[in-house]
Amino acid sequence: MKSYFISYEDFKAKDGSIKSSTITYEELLAVLTMHMERLDKQFSLTINGHLPKPLHEILDDAFAQSHLYHAFYTQHCANRSYRYRSLSKNRVKVDFTLSYRMNRTQEKDMLAEMDAVLARITTPGMSTLEKIVAVHDYIVRTYSYELHTKGSPFSVSTFMAEKRGVCMAYALLFEKMMDRLEIPCIYVIGKADGEGDAGHAWNLVKLDGQWYHVDVTWDDIGHAYEQHEIRYRYFLLTDDQMATNHQWDLDLYPPCTSDRFHIFHHLYDACIAGDKLIYPHPKTACLTAMSLKTLKARKLADTRVQHCTFANGLVYVSNYSDGATLYAYDVETAEMTKLGTDQVKSIVKDFHEVVVTYENGQKEQIKLNPTAQTIEAELNTVNEPDETHYTEVMMMSLGDSWLATFDEASETLIALKSADGVALFINEPVKQLTVSLALDKGIQLQMTTNRKPVQFKQAAKLIMPIQLVANDLPALQKQFADQFVVKEQSVILEVNRGLHVKMKK
Repeated sequence: MKSYFISYEDFKAKDGSIKSSTITYEELLAVLTMHMERLDKQFSLTINGHLPKPLHEILDDAFAQSHLYHAFYTQHCANRSYRYRSLSKNRVKVDFTLSYRMNRTQEKDMLAEMDAVLARITTPGMSTLEKIVAVHDYIVRTYSYELHTKGSPFSVSTFMAEKRGVCMAYALLFEKMMDRLEIPCIYVIGKADGEGDAGHAWNLVKLDGQWYHVDVTWDDIGHAYEQHEIRYRYFLLTDDQMATNHQWDLDLYPPCTSDRFHIFHHLYDACIAGDKLIYPHPKTACLTAMSLKTLKARKLADTRVQHCTFANGLVYVSNYSDGATLYAYDVETAEMTKLGTDQVKSIVKDFHEVVVTYENGQKEQIKLNPTAQTIEAELNTVNEPDETHYTEVMMMSLGDSWLATFDEASETLIALKSADGVALFINEPVKQLTVSLALDKGIQLQMTTNRKPVQFKQAAKLIMPIQLVANDLPALQKQFADQFVVKEQSVILEVNRGLHVKMKK
């Protein structure tokens, strides 16, 4: 069916909002989306004008199409009900009652975790394609398809907590991560072969002006194979390619016609190393690299491999030319080194280590080198300071503001700390310093000496709990690049003077 509703973007462009509860039926979809984005549980709308079809059909159409806009919120709406009554011939009042699979606290925690992940697996200098590949690979390698979970298998909150869920959770997490990266993405509802009548969800993503299908769920074959392989069979597909086993309403979504990325579709067990995708060749299994900029491939070694995993500047593989034993390929020197004699069953990486599981049941943990030039690890030299070198000064916490003053006769290095985890390490000796930090409208830091702004030659290190600045992570990453890093649950930022970061809207 073609949509007769005005789009969310067009409604916003004409200064539409939910301040007025009186709307036309064409505006219903956009207004419902805005209420669900706020997680509003009860609200009323008055619809003016002649209706082209019965009201209950218009309401059902609006809810059915709500996934087209801000799906992370509209698809977390678990239940809905409404009552309506006529106020006059062409005027109807509708009372809505909604419930959700998440609350505001869960939303905040999820967004903070997403931004922490994105800060680890992407960098500002990466191309759009590299970012899409990084998110796709992270989800496939980290999560498993499972209907039976402790929480709702449809909820992203359950998905991120238990690392298990269904297609809806896969597609919503991908959609929201694309949104945080400012890459256009649409949540798709349809059907797929073998999924029964329950329906299926996947995504459309826009790259270089063209739309493509991405089904992260169907690329995750780890629930079917113990090796937890990754593939790209459903990555950046055209409508025709996707239609071989997926069905959807073509009228609701933009067409996908570009076959530019067909080279991906037969790949598996790939990993990102800088701007290259490294994988076993689909026909020969030889170690191969493809430039993500030119999409041109070249053979790296005659060795037949599986389980390509990049960490510490090395590509860890199971070498099938030598009994599926563990080898490492150095991307700088092109050297292949044997690391063991036991047969490898799987190689899996998280943010902290690479875990190699052998067929004999033994496991080996390879710690990640925090200074390695990997996409998943930090790409800069921002590190936590050695606290033994600093004089500690108390920082007062006032809601979303922090204040501190230091005034001593002799110069010293100081660390200003609050009880809730905010800290500022000054890396030059000072006698007098006043610091004011506010997080109510983005991030505003002022550092003054004798009431005058100060600029340090040695950058100070500002550390903040990630939950305090979750909405500002994309702006921080964009503005500060190499001076910004996320470590565990903290954000570390190098600053030479005061700063101002606008809050992401």
